[in-house]
Amino acid sequence: MATEEPTQYGRQASAGDIILDVEDATVRFDLDRGQSTVLDHASLDIRRNEIIGIVGESGSGKSMFAASLLDVVEEPGLLTGEITYYPENPENLPQGITTDADGAVKILDLNKEQKRRYRWEEAAMVFQGAMSSFNPTMKIGAHFKETIRAHNADLDERMTHARDLFDALHLDADRVFGSYPHELSGGMKQRALIALSLVLEPEMLVMDEPTAALDMLMQRSIIAMLRELQEEFELTILFITHDLPLVAGLADRLAVLYAFEFVEVGSAYKILKNASHPYTRALLRSLPSIDSVVEEMQPIEGSAPDPVSIPSGCRYHPRCPIADEQCTVEDPDLMDVEDEQVAACFYPEESRETITYSLHSGVVEEDM
Repeated sequence: MATEEPTQYGRQASAGDIILDVEDATVRFDLDRGQSTVLDHASLDIRRNEIIGIVGESGSGKSMFAASLLDVVEEPGLLTGEITYYPENPENLPQGITTDADGAVKILDLNKEQKRRYRWEEAAMVFQGAMSSFNPTMKIGAHFKETIRAHNADLDERMTHARDLFDALHLDADRVFGSYPHELSGGMKQRALIALSLVLEPEMLVMDEPTAALDMLMQRSIIAMLRELQEEFELTILFITHDLPLVAGLADRLAVLYAFEFVEVGSAYKILKNASHPYTRALLRSLPSIDSVVEEMQPIEGSAPDPVSIPSGCRYHPRCPIADEQCTVEDPDLMDVEDEQVAACFYPEESRETITYSLHSGVVEEDM
């Protein structure tokens, strides 16, 4: 993996080739009170073998972005845009899935069966609630066998791989395979679910708040295991979370969502060290820590916009201390602020000067 060594600010961004290209992904729901836009023209390239953290407040569109990547947006939601997958070995694609002249697969053009195979064999997803993901009447081993058989994969070969995954996740395979879900702790169930998602060896793993229901110790343990898994099995991982400190040391890159669109994307190192967008800086300034000075912690005033009535101009302008008239009428595009860092803000330098923050233990140790 072409990254520099981890630092106190997180990892430097990878320069690998693109595995998934998302262009203008938009999700809308028609409601009685109007059209609700819960993801709005979100564009992001995801690089092979990287870990990218998708960060934002609750209701910012993170889970909808994750669902869009696998085209699992539930009706009556309507997903538009273009999601292009670039397999590393096109000749090994599941039966029925073919590439275009550029070696790409247009995910939204696949039929139902092709999408089903893509979702397990090329890209898999881990949801927040491990308990609700398992059938309580089936032992864990039966879940693995059912999944393997449903995809006509070699049972012995895949179960051997499952044991390798259990070893990497520090699970006793014999015990877990022979247990019902209720007989395992929350952390064990979540790790078993991660192993299940990887049993068919997908290239990409999408994780939607996978540790939110776990205690802090188990969260940190799983984060450490994910880095080991990613390196051992050469995975691309998207880690969706509202908890920026949790993903700070794990991610190669960070992508920050606000009001259903990306406002800052770049190297985790550079964003944590010196974010450019006022929202990202305010988010970092509001982080609690055991050694935080209470006077330095400042919550973000105001609230995120209603998806039915998104403000004109920059969506953050009602809460932004440096917003001016231009910000109320013009919506800024993502613009280069540094190499490997873009932000949707007209005034990145003023943002850095006006909104200061200090990152404490759990993120970094150096004042900004």
